[in-house]
Amino acid sequence: MTSNRLRFFVVACLGAALVAACGQGAANKPTPATGSQVLRVAAGSLPSSLGNPFRGNSRPGSLLWLAIYDGLTAIDDDDQLGPGLATEWTLVEPTVWRFRLREGVRYSNDRPFDAEAAAEVFAFLRSDQGKRTLIGSEARGIVEARAIGPLELEIRTERPDPVLPRRLAAIMMIEPQAVADMGMDAYAQKPVGTGAFVMTGWDQRTRRLTLARNPKSWRPSTIDGVVFYELPSAAGRTQALLSGDVDLSLVDLEETERLERNGFHVLYTPAMQVKAYSFRNVGGDPASPLRDVRVRQALNYAVDKEAIASLLPENAKPSGQPAAKGVFGYDPTIPPYPYDPAKARRLLAEAGYLNGFNLTMEVLTDAAPGDDMMSQAVAEYWRAVGVDTRLKVMTMPDFLVKYQTNSWAGEALALSWNSFQYYDVTRAMEDFSCMRPTPFFCDAEITNKLKIAREIMDDDERLKAYQTLGRLYREAAPSLFLIEHQDLFAYAPRVGHVKIRHRVPVYEEMTLR
Repeated sequence: MTSNRLRFFVVACLGAALVAACGQGAANKPTPATGSQVLRVAAGSLPSSLGNPFRGNSRPGSLLWLAIYDGLTAIDDDDQLGPGLATEWTLVEPTVWRFRLREGVRYSNDRPFDAEAAAEVFAFLRSDQGKRTLIGSEARGIVEARAIGPLELEIRTERPDPVLPRRLAAIMMIEPQAVADMGMDAYAQKPVGTGAFVMTGWDQRTRRLTLARNPKSWRPSTIDGVVFYELPSAAGRTQALLSGDVDLSLVDLEETERLERNGFHVLYTPAMQVKAYSFRNVGGDPASPLRDVRVRQALNYAVDKEAIASLLPENAKPSGQPAAKGVFGYDPTIPPYPYDPAKARRLLAEAGYLNGFNLTMEVLTDAAPGDDMMSQAVAEYWRAVGVDTRLKVMTMPDFLVKYQTNSWAGEALALSWNSFQYYDVTRAMEDFSCMRPTPFFCDAEITNKLKIAREIMDDDERLKAYQTLGRLYREAAPSLFLIEHQDLFAYAPRVGHVKIRHRVPVYEEMTLR
Protein backbone atom coordinates (compact mmCIF):
# COMPACT_ATOMS: atom_id res chain seq x y z
CA MET A 1 0.00 0.00 0.00
CA THR A 2 1.47 3.41 -0.88
CA SER A 3 1.67 6.20 1.66
CA ASN A 4 -1.04 8.19 -0.17
CA ARG A 5 -3.36 5.18 -0.27
CA LEU A 6 -2.75 4.61 3.43
CA ARG A 7 -3.61 8.22 4.25
CA PHE A 8 -6.84 8.00 2.25
CA PHE A 9 -7.72 4.72 3.91
CA VAL A 10 -7.04 6.03 7.41
CA VAL A 11 -8.99 9.26 6.91
CA ALA A 12 -11.97 7.26 5.69
CA CYS A 13 -11.82 4.92 8.68
CA LEU A 14 -11.46 7.75 11.15
CA GLY A 15 -14.30 9.69 9.61
CA ALA A 16 -16.67 6.76 10.05
CA ALA A 17 -15.44 6.15 13.57
CA LEU A 18 -15.88 9.75 14.61
CA VAL A 19 -19.49 9.93 13.46
CA ALA A 20 -20.32 7.05 15.79
CA ALA A 21 -18.09 8.39 18.55
CA CYS A 22 -19.66 11.85 18.60
CA GLY A 23 -23.10 10.39 19.18
CA GLN A 24 -21.74 8.28 22.00
CA GLY A 25 -20.02 11.27 23.58
CA ALA A 26 -23.21 13.36 23.59
CA ALA A 27 -25.06 10.62 25.44
CA ASN A 28 -22.39 10.60 28.14
CA LYS A 29 -21.96 14.36 28.51
CA PRO A 30 -20.88 15.03 32.11
CA THR A 31 -22.68 17.25 34.54
CA PRO A 32 -20.36 20.14 35.46
CA ALA A 33 -18.67 19.61 38.85
CA THR A 34 -19.18 22.13 41.58
CA GLY A 35 -16.33 24.14 43.04
CA SER A 36 -13.67 26.07 41.14
CA GLN A 37 -10.87 24.09 42.80
CA VAL A 38 -12.11 20.69 41.59
CA LEU A 39 -10.31 19.27 38.56
CA ARG A 40 -12.62 17.56 36.08
CA VAL A 41 -11.01 14.72 34.12
CA ALA A 42 -12.43 12.74 31.20
CA ALA A 43 -11.30 9.12 30.98
CA GLY A 44 -12.00 6.63 28.22
CA SER A 45 -12.91 4.12 30.89
CA LEU A 46 -12.70 3.71 34.64
CA PRO A 47 -11.14 0.64 36.23
CA SER A 48 -13.62 -2.18 36.69
CA SER A 49 -11.92 -2.95 40.02
CA LEU A 50 -12.33 0.67 41.19
CA GLY A 51 -10.12 1.08 44.27
CA ASN A 52 -8.55 -2.39 44.11
CA PRO A 53 -5.10 -1.59 42.66
CA PHE A 54 -3.97 -5.20 42.28
CA ARG A 55 -6.14 -6.21 39.33
CA GLY A 56 -4.23 -4.06 36.84
CA ASN A 57 -0.92 -2.33 36.35
CA SER A 58 -1.60 0.44 33.86
CA ARG A 59 -4.30 2.77 32.67
CA PRO A 60 -7.13 3.33 33.23
CA GLY A 61 -6.51 2.18 36.79
CA SER A 62 -3.29 4.10 37.29
CA LEU A 63 -5.10 7.39 36.62
CA LEU A 64 -7.00 6.74 39.85
CA TRP A 65 -4.69 4.56 41.95
CA LEU A 66 -1.67 6.87 41.90
CA ALA A 67 -3.88 9.62 43.34
CA ILE A 68 -5.11 7.42 46.22
CA TYR A 69 -2.08 5.27 46.99
CA ASP A 70 1.69 5.23 47.12
CA GLY A 71 4.22 2.52 46.45
CA LEU A 72 7.36 1.96 48.47
CA THR A 73 9.26 3.43 45.52
CA ALA A 74 8.20 5.82 42.76
CA ILE A 75 9.29 7.06 39.35
CA ASP A 76 10.33 10.71 39.55
CA ASP A 77 9.97 13.67 37.17
CA ASP A 78 13.08 12.56 35.24
CA ASP A 79 11.73 9.02 34.79
CA GLN A 80 14.25 7.71 37.30
CA LEU A 81 13.64 5.53 40.34
CA GLY A 82 13.12 7.56 43.50
CA PRO A 83 11.65 7.33 46.99
CA GLY A 84 7.99 6.72 47.72
CA LEU A 85 6.90 5.45 51.11
CA ALA A 86 10.46 4.11 51.44
CA THR A 87 13.19 6.73 51.57
CA GLU A 88 16.16 4.42 51.04
CA TRP A 89 16.96 0.78 50.39
CA THR A 90 19.96 -1.52 50.56
CA LEU A 91 20.81 -4.93 49.14
CA VAL A 92 22.17 -6.87 52.13
CA GLU A 93 22.33 -10.32 50.49
CA PRO A 94 21.74 -11.44 46.90
CA THR A 95 18.11 -12.20 47.79
CA VAL A 96 17.49 -9.79 50.69
CA TRP A 97 16.65 -6.09 50.51
CA ARG A 98 16.04 -3.71 53.42
CA PHE A 99 13.88 -0.61 53.13
CA ARG A 100 13.74 2.40 55.45
CA LEU A 101 10.19 3.77 55.53
CA ARG A 102 9.09 7.39 55.65
CA GLU A 103 8.27 8.70 59.13
CA GLY A 104 4.88 10.05 60.17
CA VAL A 105 2.81 8.65 57.29
CA ARG A 106 -0.82 7.84 58.04
CA TYR A 107 -3.59 6.28 55.99
CA SER A 108 -6.68 8.33 55.24
CA ASN A 109 -8.50 6.45 58.05
CA ASP A 110 -5.78 7.69 60.45
CA ARG A 111 -4.08 4.33 60.92
CA PRO A 112 -0.27 4.58 60.75
CA PHE A 113 1.66 3.29 57.80
CA ASP A 114 4.64 1.36 59.13
CA ALA A 115 6.69 -1.76 58.45
CA GLU A 116 4.01 -4.04 59.92
CA ALA A 117 1.38 -2.61 57.56
CA ALA A 118 3.71 -2.96 54.57
CA ALA A 119 4.50 -6.58 55.50
CA GLU A 120 0.75 -7.33 55.65
CA VAL A 121 0.30 -5.95 52.12
CA PHE A 122 2.85 -8.45 50.80
CA ALA A 123 1.24 -11.21 52.87
CA PHE A 124 -2.07 -10.44 51.13
CA LEU A 125 -0.38 -10.71 47.72
CA ARG A 126 0.96 -14.13 48.70
CA SER A 127 -2.50 -15.32 49.82
CA ASP A 128 -4.69 -17.37 47.48
CA GLN A 129 -6.81 -14.28 46.77
CA GLY A 130 -3.77 -12.11 46.17
CA LYS A 131 -2.03 -14.60 43.89
CA ARG A 132 -5.03 -14.51 41.56
CA THR A 133 -4.52 -10.80 40.88
CA LEU A 134 -2.26 -9.40 38.18
CA ILE A 135 0.01 -7.68 40.70
CA GLY A 136 0.08 -10.78 42.87
CA SER A 137 1.24 -12.77 39.86
CA GLU A 138 3.95 -10.22 39.08
CA ALA A 139 5.08 -10.20 42.72
CA ARG A 140 5.36 -13.99 42.92
CA GLY A 141 9.16 -13.75 43.25
CA ILE A 142 8.75 -12.15 46.71
CA VAL A 143 8.74 -15.01 49.23
CA GLU A 144 8.72 -13.01 52.47
CA ALA A 145 8.33 -9.47 53.78
CA ARG A 146 8.78 -8.80 57.49
CA ALA A 147 9.10 -5.85 59.83
CA ILE A 148 12.49 -5.77 61.57
CA GLY A 149 11.71 -2.45 63.24
CA PRO A 150 8.85 0.08 63.23
CA LEU A 151 10.13 1.66 60.01
CA GLU A 152 12.45 -1.10 58.73
CA LEU A 153 11.12 -3.61 56.22
CA GLU A 154 13.02 -6.64 54.97
CA ILE A 155 12.00 -8.30 51.69
CA ARG A 156 13.35 -11.69 50.67
CA THR A 157 13.10 -12.85 47.04
CA GLU A 158 13.19 -16.32 45.58
CA ARG A 159 16.17 -15.41 43.41
CA PRO A 160 18.49 -12.42 43.02
CA ASP A 161 16.35 -9.61 41.63
CA PRO A 162 18.19 -6.38 40.77
CA VAL A 163 14.93 -4.85 39.52
CA LEU A 164 12.99 -5.32 42.78
CA PRO A 165 13.04 -1.62 43.81
CA ARG A 166 11.58 -0.75 40.41
CA ARG A 167 8.95 -3.48 40.69
CA LEU A 168 7.78 -2.00 43.99
CA ALA A 169 6.68 1.21 42.24
CA ALA A 170 3.77 -0.86 40.85
CA ILE A 171 2.67 -2.31 44.22
CA MET A 172 0.31 0.11 45.95
CA MET A 173 0.29 0.09 49.75
CA ILE A 174 -3.36 -0.64 50.56
CA GLU A 175 -4.57 -0.41 54.17
CA PRO A 176 -4.47 -4.12 55.17
CA GLN A 177 -6.65 -3.84 58.29
CA ALA A 178 -9.44 -2.16 56.30
CA VAL A 179 -9.27 -4.97 53.73
CA ALA A 180 -9.45 -7.56 56.52
CA ASP A 181 -12.44 -5.80 58.11
CA MET A 182 -14.40 -5.10 54.92
CA GLY A 183 -13.28 -7.68 52.38
CA MET A 184 -11.66 -6.60 49.14
CA ASP A 185 -14.90 -6.11 47.17
CA ALA A 186 -16.27 -3.62 49.72
CA TYR A 187 -12.83 -2.05 50.17
CA ALA A 188 -12.65 -1.36 46.42
CA GLN A 189 -15.75 0.85 46.83
CA LYS A 190 -14.19 2.77 49.75
CA PRO A 191 -10.41 2.46 49.38
CA VAL A 192 -8.03 3.69 52.05
CA GLY A 193 -4.58 4.95 51.07
CA THR A 194 -1.79 7.35 51.92
CA GLY A 195 -2.04 9.37 48.70
CA ALA A 196 -3.09 12.95 48.09
CA PHE A 197 -6.78 12.09 47.58
CA VAL A 198 -9.57 9.95 49.02
CA MET A 199 -12.29 8.35 46.92
CA THR A 200 -15.59 9.85 48.10
CA GLY A 201 -18.12 8.68 45.55
CA TRP A 202 -18.85 6.33 42.69
CA ASP A 203 -22.01 6.74 40.62
CA GLN A 204 -22.48 3.61 38.56
CA ARG A 205 -25.37 5.10 36.57
CA THR A 206 -23.59 8.25 35.40
CA ARG A 207 -20.11 6.63 35.46
CA ARG A 208 -18.73 9.42 37.62
CA LEU A 209 -16.08 8.96 40.31
CA THR A 210 -15.08 11.64 42.80
CA LEU A 211 -11.96 12.21 44.89
CA ALA A 212 -11.45 14.73 47.69
CA ARG A 213 -8.24 16.08 49.16
CA ASN A 214 -6.77 13.78 51.81
CA PRO A 215 -5.83 16.10 54.70
CA LYS A 216 -3.74 13.34 56.31
CA SER A 217 -1.54 12.72 53.26
CA TRP A 218 2.21 13.28 53.40
CA ARG A 219 1.95 14.80 49.91
CA PRO A 220 -0.50 17.72 50.20
CA SER A 221 -2.72 18.91 47.37
CA THR A 222 -3.18 22.43 46.02
CA ILE A 223 -6.69 21.59 44.75
CA ASP A 224 -9.78 20.38 46.59
CA GLY A 225 -10.57 17.31 44.53
CA VAL A 226 -10.83 15.48 41.23
CA VAL A 227 -13.90 14.22 39.39
CA PHE A 228 -13.52 11.52 36.73
CA TYR A 229 -16.11 11.15 33.97
CA GLU A 230 -16.15 8.03 31.83
CA LEU A 231 -16.44 9.07 28.18
CA PRO A 232 -15.61 6.10 25.95
CA SER A 233 -15.07 7.96 22.66
CA ALA A 234 -12.16 10.27 21.87
CA ALA A 235 -14.53 12.63 20.06
CA GLY A 236 -16.79 12.78 23.11
CA ARG A 237 -13.83 13.67 25.34
CA THR A 238 -12.74 16.42 22.97
CA GLN A 239 -16.24 17.86 22.85
CA ALA A 240 -16.36 17.84 26.67
CA LEU A 241 -13.12 19.85 26.72
CA LEU A 242 -14.34 22.33 24.13
CA SER A 243 -17.66 22.84 25.92
CA GLY A 244 -15.95 23.46 29.25
CA ASP A 245 -17.43 20.41 30.94
CA VAL A 246 -14.01 18.90 31.72
CA ASP A 247 -10.56 20.39 32.24
CA LEU A 248 -8.18 17.59 31.28
CA SER A 249 -8.28 14.46 29.17
CA LEU A 250 -6.30 11.94 27.23
CA VAL A 251 -7.03 12.71 23.58
CA ASP A 252 -6.54 11.07 20.23
CA LEU A 253 -4.21 12.45 17.60
CA GLU A 254 -6.87 13.62 15.12
CA GLU A 255 -8.29 15.93 17.80
CA THR A 256 -5.10 17.83 18.67
CA GLU A 257 -5.17 20.47 15.93
CA ARG A 258 -8.75 21.51 16.76
CA LEU A 259 -7.96 21.67 20.48
CA GLU A 260 -4.82 23.76 20.01
CA ARG A 261 -6.71 26.09 17.66
CA ASN A 262 -9.21 26.68 20.48
CA GLY A 263 -6.58 27.56 23.05
CA PHE A 264 -6.08 24.17 24.71
CA HIS A 265 -2.62 22.88 25.57
CA VAL A 266 -1.52 19.45 24.35
CA LEU A 267 1.28 17.45 25.97
CA TYR A 268 3.11 14.66 24.13
CA THR A 269 4.86 12.37 26.60
CA PRO A 270 6.66 8.99 26.21
CA ALA A 271 4.60 5.98 27.24
CA MET A 272 7.58 3.68 27.87
CA GLN A 273 6.21 0.95 25.65
CA VAL A 274 6.52 -0.33 22.11
CA LYS A 275 3.22 -0.53 20.25
CA ALA A 276 2.93 -4.07 18.96
CA TYR A 277 0.53 -6.59 17.50
CA SER A 278 1.53 -9.85 19.07
CA PHE A 279 1.34 -13.49 18.08
CA ARG A 280 0.59 -16.67 20.02
CA ASN A 281 2.69 -19.79 19.70
CA VAL A 282 1.26 -21.34 22.89
CA GLY A 283 -2.42 -22.11 23.40
CA GLY A 284 -5.06 -21.58 20.77
CA ASP A 285 -4.95 -23.40 17.45
CA PRO A 286 -2.06 -25.92 17.34
CA ALA A 287 -2.08 -25.59 13.55
CA SER A 288 -1.85 -21.79 13.60
CA PRO A 289 0.45 -20.39 10.88
CA LEU A 290 1.83 -18.01 13.52
CA ARG A 291 3.73 -20.89 15.12
CA ASP A 292 6.17 -20.61 12.19
CA VAL A 293 8.80 -17.90 12.71
CA ARG A 294 8.87 -17.23 8.95
CA VAL A 295 5.22 -16.23 9.07
CA ARG A 296 5.80 -13.94 12.03
CA GLN A 297 8.76 -12.31 10.27
CA ALA A 298 6.70 -11.95 7.09
CA LEU A 299 4.04 -10.01 8.97
CA ASN A 300 6.76 -7.63 10.18
CA TYR A 301 8.15 -7.07 6.67
CA ALA A 302 4.62 -6.51 5.33
CA VAL A 303 3.98 -3.25 7.25
CA ASP A 304 5.35 0.18 6.34
CA LYS A 305 6.14 1.51 9.80
CA GLU A 306 7.53 4.81 8.50
CA ALA A 307 4.26 5.55 6.69
CA ILE A 308 2.26 4.88 9.84
CA ALA A 309 4.67 6.93 11.98
CA SER A 310 4.25 9.87 9.59
CA LEU A 311 0.55 10.02 10.52
CA LEU A 312 1.29 10.16 14.25
CA PRO A 313 2.40 13.08 16.44
CA GLU A 314 5.86 14.58 16.11
CA ASN A 315 8.77 12.35 17.12
CA ALA A 316 6.82 9.13 16.52
CA LYS A 317 9.52 6.54 15.96
CA PRO A 318 9.28 3.10 14.34
CA SER A 319 10.62 0.25 16.47
CA GLY A 320 12.03 -3.22 15.98
CA GLN A 321 12.77 -4.29 19.55
CA PRO A 322 11.19 -4.90 22.96
CA ALA A 323 12.31 -1.64 24.65
CA ALA A 324 11.41 1.98 23.92
CA LYS A 325 13.99 4.74 24.21
CA GLY A 326 14.43 5.66 27.88
CA VAL A 327 13.75 2.11 29.08
CA PHE A 328 16.62 0.14 30.61
CA GLY A 329 17.48 -2.45 27.95
CA TYR A 330 16.95 -0.21 24.91
CA ASP A 331 19.48 -0.75 22.11
CA PRO A 332 19.82 2.16 19.63
CA THR A 333 21.58 -0.12 17.12
CA ILE A 334 18.60 -2.47 16.59
CA PRO A 335 16.70 -1.34 13.47
CA PRO A 336 13.00 -1.78 12.72
CA TYR A 337 12.04 -4.39 10.13
CA PRO A 338 12.17 -2.64 6.72
CA TYR A 339 9.06 -2.46 4.57
CA ASP A 340 9.51 -5.29 2.07
CA PRO A 341 6.19 -6.82 0.93
CA ALA A 342 7.98 -8.96 -1.68
CA LYS A 343 10.09 -10.59 1.03
CA ALA A 344 6.96 -11.02 3.12
CA ARG A 345 5.30 -12.98 0.31
CA ARG A 346 8.43 -15.12 -0.20
CA LEU A 347 8.56 -16.03 3.49
CA LEU A 348 4.86 -16.90 3.49
CA ALA A 349 5.38 -19.12 0.45
CA GLU A 350 8.38 -20.84 2.07
CA ALA A 351 6.23 -21.56 5.13
CA GLY A 352 3.56 -23.17 2.91
CA TYR A 353 1.16 -20.24 2.68
CA LEU A 354 1.54 -19.19 -0.93
CA ASN A 355 -2.14 -18.20 -1.00
CA GLY A 356 -2.08 -16.65 2.45
CA PHE A 357 -4.46 -17.53 5.28
CA ASN A 358 -7.23 -16.07 7.42
CA LEU A 359 -6.30 -14.34 10.68
CA THR A 360 -8.40 -13.00 13.56
CA MET A 361 -6.79 -10.31 15.70
CA GLU A 362 -8.29 -8.90 18.90
CA VAL A 363 -7.82 -5.17 19.42
CA LEU A 364 -8.71 -2.39 21.84
CA THR A 365 -10.14 0.92 20.70
CA ASP A 366 -9.26 4.33 22.13
CA ALA A 367 -6.55 2.76 24.30
CA ALA A 368 -3.75 4.97 22.93
CA PRO A 369 -3.37 7.80 20.41
CA GLY A 370 -3.94 6.51 16.90
CA ASP A 371 -4.91 3.03 18.10
CA ASP A 372 -7.87 2.60 15.79
CA MET A 373 -6.01 3.97 12.78
CA MET A 374 -2.98 1.75 13.40
CA SER A 375 -5.06 -1.40 13.80
CA GLN A 376 -6.92 -0.75 10.57
CA ALA A 377 -3.73 0.13 8.71
CA VAL A 378 -1.86 -2.97 9.92
CA ALA A 379 -4.78 -5.19 8.88
CA GLU A 380 -4.79 -3.57 5.44
CA TYR A 381 -1.05 -4.12 4.98
CA TRP A 382 -1.42 -7.79 5.95
CA ARG A 383 -4.32 -8.23 3.54
CA ALA A 384 -2.09 -6.83 0.79
CA VAL A 385 0.27 -9.83 1.18
CA GLY A 386 -2.54 -12.38 1.35
CA VAL A 387 -3.28 -12.56 5.08
CA ASP A 388 -6.99 -11.83 5.29
CA THR A 389 -7.19 -10.15 8.68
CA ARG A 390 -10.39 -9.68 10.65
CA LEU A 391 -10.33 -7.30 13.62
CA LYS A 392 -12.34 -8.24 16.69
CA VAL A 393 -12.82 -5.45 19.26
CA MET A 394 -12.52 -6.28 22.95
CA THR A 395 -13.12 -4.17 26.06
CA MET A 396 -10.44 -3.42 28.65
CA PRO A 397 -12.00 -5.79 31.25
CA ASP A 398 -12.06 -8.52 28.59
CA PHE A 399 -8.45 -7.76 27.74
CA LEU A 400 -7.30 -8.09 31.36
CA VAL A 401 -8.97 -11.49 31.75
CA LYS A 402 -7.56 -12.78 28.46
CA TYR A 403 -4.14 -11.37 29.24
CA GLN A 404 -3.98 -13.33 32.49
CA THR A 405 -5.47 -16.57 31.12
CA ASN A 406 -4.28 -16.67 27.47
CA SER A 407 -7.89 -17.11 26.41
CA TRP A 408 -7.74 -14.95 23.29
CA ALA A 409 -10.33 -15.51 20.57
CA GLY A 410 -7.72 -15.15 17.81
CA GLU A 411 -4.07 -15.98 17.21
CA ALA A 412 -3.02 -12.32 17.08
CA LEU A 413 -3.71 -9.60 19.61
CA ALA A 414 -3.04 -5.91 20.24
CA LEU A 415 -0.51 -6.36 23.04
CA SER A 416 2.39 -3.96 23.44
CA TRP A 417 5.82 -4.41 25.01
CA ASN A 418 4.95 -2.55 28.17
CA SER A 419 7.79 -1.40 30.45
CA PHE A 420 5.54 1.07 32.26
CA GLN A 421 5.83 0.96 36.06
CA TYR A 422 9.39 -0.46 36.01
CA TYR A 423 10.98 1.54 33.14
CA ASP A 424 13.02 -1.63 32.71
CA VAL A 425 12.59 -4.13 29.87
CA THR A 426 12.52 -7.03 32.37
CA ARG A 427 8.74 -6.76 32.72
CA ALA A 428 8.09 -6.76 28.96
CA MET A 429 10.47 -9.65 28.28
CA GLU A 430 8.99 -11.73 31.09
CA ASP A 431 5.58 -11.16 29.51
CA PHE A 432 6.81 -12.69 26.25
CA SER A 433 8.44 -15.74 27.81
CA CYS A 434 7.78 -19.27 29.03
CA MET A 435 7.91 -17.93 32.62
CA ARG A 436 4.39 -16.55 32.60
CA PRO A 437 1.90 -18.69 34.56
CA THR A 438 -0.12 -18.89 31.32
CA PRO A 439 2.31 -18.04 28.51
CA PHE A 440 1.07 -17.02 25.08
CA PHE A 441 4.56 -16.92 23.55
CA CYS A 442 7.32 -19.30 24.58
CA ASP A 443 10.82 -19.68 23.15
CA ALA A 444 12.84 -21.95 25.45
CA GLU A 445 16.25 -20.66 24.32
CA ILE A 446 15.30 -17.02 24.85
CA THR A 447 13.66 -17.76 28.20
CA ASN A 448 16.74 -19.55 29.50
CA LYS A 449 18.94 -16.58 28.54
CA LEU A 450 16.43 -14.20 30.15
CA LYS A 451 16.49 -16.16 33.41
CA ILE A 452 20.26 -15.66 33.55
CA ALA A 453 20.20 -12.00 32.45
CA ARG A 454 17.56 -10.86 34.94
CA GLU A 455 19.75 -12.00 37.89
CA ILE A 456 22.85 -10.03 36.84
CA MET A 457 23.33 -7.45 39.58
CA ASP A 458 25.83 -5.27 37.70
CA ASP A 459 23.80 -2.77 35.64
CA ASP A 460 26.29 -2.49 32.77
CA GLU A 461 26.52 -6.25 32.36
CA ARG A 462 22.77 -6.68 32.63
CA LEU A 463 22.23 -3.98 29.99
CA LYS A 464 24.49 -5.85 27.55
CA ALA A 465 22.62 -9.08 28.23
CA TYR A 466 19.26 -7.40 27.63
CA GLN A 467 20.46 -5.83 24.39
CA THR A 468 21.55 -9.28 23.19
CA LEU A 469 18.10 -10.57 24.10
CA GLY A 470 16.55 -7.67 22.20
CA ARG A 471 18.14 -8.96 18.99
CA LEU A 472 17.00 -12.51 19.70
CA TYR A 473 13.45 -11.29 20.23
CA ARG A 474 13.62 -9.30 17.00
CA GLU A 475 14.55 -12.45 15.06
CA ALA A 476 11.96 -14.61 16.85
CA ALA A 477 9.32 -11.99 15.94
CA PRO A 478 6.79 -12.68 18.72
CA SER A 479 5.11 -9.43 17.62
CA LEU A 480 4.82 -6.97 14.84
CA PHE A 481 7.03 -4.31 16.41
CA LEU A 482 5.48 -1.03 15.25
CA ILE A 483 6.28 2.28 16.97
CA GLU A 484 7.23 3.75 20.33
CA HIS A 485 4.03 4.82 22.09
CA GLN A 486 3.27 8.39 23.11
CA ASP A 487 0.55 9.71 25.41
CA LEU A 488 -1.42 12.81 24.46
CA PHE A 489 -3.00 14.87 27.21
CA ALA A 490 -4.98 18.05 26.54
CA TYR A 491 -5.98 20.57 29.18
CA ALA A 492 -7.90 23.82 29.44
CA PRO A 493 -6.25 27.25 29.82
CA ARG A 494 -7.56 27.49 33.40
CA VAL A 495 -5.31 24.61 34.49
CA GLY A 496 -1.75 25.46 35.54
CA HIS A 497 1.38 23.59 36.63
CA VAL A 498 0.47 20.50 34.62
CA LYS A 499 2.99 17.72 34.97
CA ILE A 500 2.84 14.13 33.78
CA ARG A 501 4.77 11.77 36.01
CA HIS A 502 4.79 8.04 35.51
CA ARG A 503 2.24 8.48 32.69
CA VAL A 504 -0.28 10.04 35.10
CA PRO A 505 -1.08 13.73 35.73
CA VAL A 506 0.22 14.93 39.09
CA TYR A 507 -3.16 16.24 40.22
CA GLU A 508 -2.02 17.50 43.62
CA GLU A 509 0.48 19.96 42.12
CA MET A 510 -1.94 21.56 39.66
CA THR A 511 -3.52 24.98 40.04
CA LEU A 512 -6.97 26.01 38.82
CA ARG A 513 -7.91 29.53 37.82
